[in-house]
Amino acid sequence: MKLGMTKWLPSALLVLTGCGPAPEPAREPLTADPPIGTTSADTGAAQTELERGIAYLNNEKPDEAKTHLEKSFQIKETGDAQYYLGLAKEKLNDRPGAEEAYKKALAIDGKLAEAAANLGALYLDDPPRPDEAITVLQAALGKSPGDARLAQNLAYAFGLKGDVASASKQYDGLLGKGEDAMVRFAYGAMLFEHKELEKAADQLKKVLAGLKDDAPTLVTVGRMLGGAKAFGDCVTAFDRAIKIKATEPEWFVRRGTCRHEVKDEPGAQADFQAAIKVDPKFAAAHYYLGLSLLGEKKRLAAYASLEKAAALGGDIGKAAKEKLNALAKKDKEKLKK
Repeated sequence: MKLGMTKWLPSALLVLTGCGPAPEPAREPLTADPPIGTTSADTGAAQTELERGIAYLNNEKPDEAKTHLEKSFQIKETGDAQYYLGLAKEKLNDRPGAEEAYKKALAIDGKLAEAAANLGALYLDDPPRPDEAITVLQAALGKSPGDARLAQNLAYAFGLKGDVASASKQYDGLLGKGEDAMVRFAYGAMLFEHKELEKAADQLKKVLAGLKDDAPTLVTVGRMLGGAKAFGDCVTAFDRAIKIKATEPEWFVRRGTCRHEVKDEPGAQADFQAAIKVDPKFAAAHYYLGLSLLGEKKRLAAYASLEKAAALGGDIGKAAKEKLNALAKKDKEKLKK
């Protein structure tokens, strides 16, 4: 008798009944549910929701982004979904929610440097929590060594804590990998804030040398250089700033005070007068011009400038009145003699 076509099976399972086909082997019943969130369909759905959330974030629609990112995480728990959810919550001014999301992202994937950097930045905002920032950032750097963003935030955190040595170590490490004017600026500002003026001036001079024509930053550097008693470099910084924009009376006054310190009294007076020309009601210009004229024994002109400053009021006006009173007192004492 000729058999019909059948698949080859092991002999123990090949049982023929008459001329019929071979019976199928017995199968084990399916008693377990398939794992949720691990199928290709689930992965695709989670990714789709994630991409939608990112797109809404890019279009400045954090509410819509939040909805899709939460759906993505419900389908499949990923660090990326929580990281972007943290961004959305930050945009919605939900700082506690953002902090929680970044923490979850790092719990899932400790190598998410972006989440660590953002969480660290949250801890560094007002009111700052530098100890918590340091803990997060050090852990992240251990998993992502060489990440410049993490290292810079860590340096800033150490500075807030008042640990100048540790902050300096981080800044020196960053600058050892290549010059960066803004990193050096942060370094100099940190040293200036902690009254390490000579070291601050060294860093700020290098900032000035590498800084492009950015007037606001030049002015900030110039102010700190003046405060650090690097008066010649202060003048240079304000020279460059005023060349870009010559309509700010305070910049002329700042340069004038630094010129005074390097014994350039004609230059100082020219700056104070330039500030008055820009804004005749700028009290500081009248005040410092009065002091400069007083130093040159030009008493009548000095008194006139101080009186103008006093009439304009404010803290500068008060200082001018006190100076005029002191001068009047001295004059009376001389008459008595």
